[in-house]
Amino acid sequence: MGGAFIKFGQLLAMRVDVLPKEYSLEMLDLFDNVKPFSYKEVEAVFLEEMGTTLDKIFKDFQKKPFASASFGQVHGAKLENDHIVAVKILRPGIETKVAIDFIIIDIFAFVADLFFKIDALPWREFAKEFKAWTKNELDYQIEAANLEKMYRNVAVNPNVIVPKVYPQISTRRILVEDYIEGIPLSRILRGLKDGRLTVDRLNGMGIDIKHVPTIYTQELLREYLMDSIFHADPHPGNILILKNNKIALLDFGIIGETIKNNKAAFVKFLECGANLDLKNLKALRQPILYFADFTGEELKSIIGSSLPASFSQEELAEIMELLSKNFEEAVLKIASTGISKINNMKTDYATFFLQVVKAAREYKVKLPENAAVFIRALSIIGFLSKELNPDYKLGGEIKDFFETHPTETILTVNDYSSSFKRINREKALEKLNGWLSYLAERDNGLYQLVKEKLKEYNAISS
Repeated sequence: MGGAFIKFGQLLAMRVDVLPKEYSLEMLDLFDNVKPFSYKEVEAVFLEEMGTTLDKIFKDFQKKPFASASFGQVHGAKLENDHIVAVKILRPGIETKVAIDFIIIDIFAFVADLFFKIDALPWREFAKEFKAWTKNELDYQIEAANLEKMYRNVAVNPNVIVPKVYPQISTRRILVEDYIEGIPLSRILRGLKDGRLTVDRLNGMGIDIKHVPTIYTQELLREYLMDSIFHADPHPGNILILKNNKIALLDFGIIGETIKNNKAAFVKFLECGANLDLKNLKALRQPILYFADFTGEELKSIIGSSLPASFSQEELAEIMELLSKNFEEAVLKIASTGISKINNMKTDYATFFLQVVKAAREYKVKLPENAAVFIRALSIIGFLSKELNPDYKLGGEIKDFFETHPTETILTVNDYSSSFKRINREKALEKLNGWLSYLAERDNGLYQLVKEKLKEYNAISS
């Protein structure tokens, strides 16, 4: 179907909490190569956007693109100082075509929610997320701003490169950035799969493919826990493998914002989860409590806003403790079957995290959007990494990260705040009653416990 549908498939591939690994791998490898538009149209875009011709901007401009996709194409060029750049040009008329695709995708999502509903994936919610990201990808000024931020942030890591952007000659439809020579990870994965490439051959090219997963995993963790934004689109085509075990990150139309609310609980959850003694399931209690803390922001806001203004944080904590204890039992059931799979390397920590996230949905506890995007990206990197290195273990990578970056160097005093955001009490009570009705159907025993506690604190009358 082309166009926006390929992007839709690529983003759907990141929903490893929904799709089996084999499906995600196939969809991540979706080709986006389409017939390029003409050089005459390229000239017209530059004249419209810049008010001048190509020869006034570049010393040399390659008429034939070296990459062509449904949204745009990329040409090689030289600046006046002979520096080589990549020039990305938005396909003429693409906005209209994408708008039509959006309508079709909305219809598909509506039908899918009626007849092919998946608990972990409301299709209309996914379509909404997809449209928001796609609109950003159709504006190269947004990508240019993201590139500038990422270029500065990544400068601290000598193993990772982000191309420099040239905003003075970039517009909404034109993006000029440094050209980086490397091999797309997608090409390496295909080569290893069909036998054209081997580990030894890559070593001869100066690439230790088994070490590449460590470089990207450590960088993704650093970005999310220590910067303001992170690379949220780890499509294999957006990762270049360079000599001397370096990687380059490309395509920043899709980025994620890093965690801001209750960051300490999330950091502690990651650290405790990675250091679990898998032979002692009781040790799961601590990371579960941290998980309940940072995922329960919306629920805390609803319950806290329903309580009288004179209530204490301790009273709210008691209610959340009731929920977390019950949630602990659900997670222990997942763990009892999942731990052996982790030990046998049939699954990884990211998959386990996503199973926990699914369990949380039963309590109407929603993972913060930025954390959901991060864990999905981490999951993609997790199973791609196992394709490159069967010995790769995400838990070990997280341990190594915290050894290099101790918790106290990541967190500030403000990161430990667990206060909730107060909303209108009338709206809070309406949402609370809706949640209680849902809980009564799903788990009547827990519903009775929570209801009695809320009555005790005068949040509800009956």
